[in-house]
Amino acid sequence: MKIYTARQMREAEATAVAAGTSYETLMENAGTKAAEELLKRAGQPSSVLILCGKGNNGGDGLVVARLLAEAGWDVCVSFLCGEDLSPLSALNRERLPQVVTILSPACLAGEISRAAYLVDGVFGTGFHGELPAAVKEIFRRANSTAAVRVSLDLPSGMDCDTGAVSSDTFRADLTDTFGAYKPALLMESSQAYCGEVSCLEIGLLF
Repeated sequence: MKIYTARQMREAEATAVAAGTSYETLMENAGTKAAEELLKRAGQPSSVLILCGKGNNGGDGLVVARLLAEAGWDVCVSFLCGEDLSPLSALNRERLPQVVTILSPACLAGEISRAAYLVDGVFGTGFHGELPAAVKEIFRRANSTAAVRVSLDLPSGMDCDTGAVSSDTFRADLTDTFGAYKPALLMESSQAYCGEVSCLEIGLLF
């Protein structure tokens, strides 16, 4: 079992890129593996709301959105931290099929209640401290629904290395972590937020 801190993950990604892959490929691999997990669990097309941040965790979510839409799912995406996206996230937004619905955070209440699946791609391994108030409000709603909740890499609101959690951290039923387990995912105190954890291979070199 590989267990990597946030710093070690950045180093592993940089090593893979230096060896000939690209950050774009790593993002595509992560989103593809997560989408495959959802397709396998659902068995048939369903409805999903994908909550994205503006960094590369959100980019992973956008890859998932594209692939699920191409598989016939009803896909909605919302950018919870504004739309000034990282370059790779912006690239994957451009790749979204026209059938994907983009919702402003102010219009999420109904969709949070309706979607069968909620995917959290808001904050990745670099998060620490407290969630923004507006994100807390959305996560509070999300955590109270009957939807299956899925986090990409680790639940947003959780510190990758220490396991410290913000109030209203996303409570996942399933966490798809990429490349290696993160220390927080294995801590007893974090289990109420992580649900079932799967470590998905994305092409890193160890």
